[in-house]
Amino acid sequence: MIFYGIADAHGIESFEPVKLSSETETFKMEGPKVSLMVLRAQANRHRHAVVYSANVSLKDSLEIYKMIENGEFTEALLKLKECGKDIMLARMPGSEKSWNLIPNADLDPYS
Repeated sequence: MIFYGIADAHGIESFEPVKLSSETETFKMEGPKVSLMVLRAQANRHRHAVVYSANVSLKDSLEIYKMIENGEFTEALLKLKECGKDIMLARMPGSEKSWNLIPNADLDPYS
């Protein structure tokens, strides 16, 4: 399954499944939602925010969801990085470098 969302210095902020379009029977991300995620990430570059997509197994995705529910955002991002395949990042200056640095709360100048 493919998931997308925002991650930053504090871990995963969002983890959304890509929806199957019943009309075309293809997987697609919700355009307006992705656009808002990119705007949010751009506004928070100081926290190294990035928009990602990754292919994650059902078992691993359930573990990530549980971590997020328990407030374990850092651990959830580490799990995603460990088990995610075909990880892609939205095009933003410095996003690949940020992805390699996060999670790391010390990168947030305001915490």
